[in-house]
Amino acid sequence: MIENWRGLVKGSSYRPVLKDFREAARRISGVAVRTPLVSLRKYREDHHIKLKPETLQPIGSYKIRGVYNWACHLDATERSRGIATLSAGNMAQALGYVANIFNVPARAVLPDTAPKTKVETVKRYGVKVQVMPYDQLTTYLNNIPNDYCFLHPFGEFSLMDGHGTIGLEIMEDAPETDTIYVGVGSGFLASGIALAAKALRPDIRVIGVNAENSPHMYESLKAGKAVEVEHKPTLADGIAALASGGTLQLVKEALDDLVLVSEDQIRDAIRLLAVENKIVAEGAGAASLAAALAVTKEDRGNAVCVITGGSIDPGTLASILRQ
Repeated sequence: MIENWRGLVKGSSYRPVLKDFREAARRISGVAVRTPLVSLRKYREDHHIKLKPETLQPIGSYKIRGVYNWACHLDATERSRGIATLSAGNMAQALGYVANIFNVPARAVLPDTAPKTKVETVKRYGVKVQVMPYDQLTTYLNNIPNDYCFLHPFGEFSLMDGHGTIGLEIMEDAPETDTIYVGVGSGFLASGIALAAKALRPDIRVIGVNAENSPHMYESLKAGKAVEVEHKPTLADGIAALASGGTLQLVKEALDDLVLVSEDQIRDAIRLLAVENKIVAEGAGAASLAAALAVTKEDRGNAVCVITGGSIDPGTLASILRQ
């Protein structure tokens, strides 16, 4: 678990309110796309499921929202030193994209479990990449170099302002929504969406999703404290994160429930999105749909599934589509 970090703009007690989300929405306008809501393809039966395809963002994932908002808050002199992060891949891509906007250097540490396609894509943005064994990440995060401005993936609570703009958009475009499903990695995306959506509709339900092969937040909530879990290989590598006391408390406050989905359910959701809606989603992005389809239409009501990203290895996608 990660408990001590430096350089936070907003700490673990921070909870953004409606004003913060609206300011972030104005700040990121023109950089991040206001993604549409599209219905899950239906034939005779209406699933009452809408998709929020963050795959349409310029980097292919929602991360651009929070990272750009964070970078805007940095002092220009500090930012000129460069920006850095640790990432499973999508945050590093966002960091590279934002670094190019501000014309500053960027560096990212990626776990050796990250798909090769993500590593190569990050490099294409001009990011200096360091691949590190997964079991060394905790040590790195507790000894972060201070040469660049570091965006802590589990400690920068201001990420919620930008990420939560998704919740605003959902409630503005589909106020009849009963349930929002979203994958949970560090917890900032799901919590930001929940806080923003509930600021407009307090009774809306927001359900977080973990993969059975990486149930870090699920097991921590069950234990009532941040616990280490065994991380098995998962298609949802983008939400295979570490738990901390601060983010655990945040998720506990913000979300209504957190559920698990199997690798088979994730695989089926990836295939369904590709074949029926022509949306290429990575495992972490498809996990929300997998969770929604695991319950009855009556239980979920009018649902929105946040398809968080599309950085899936082409070979993996081809294999899934052939099955």
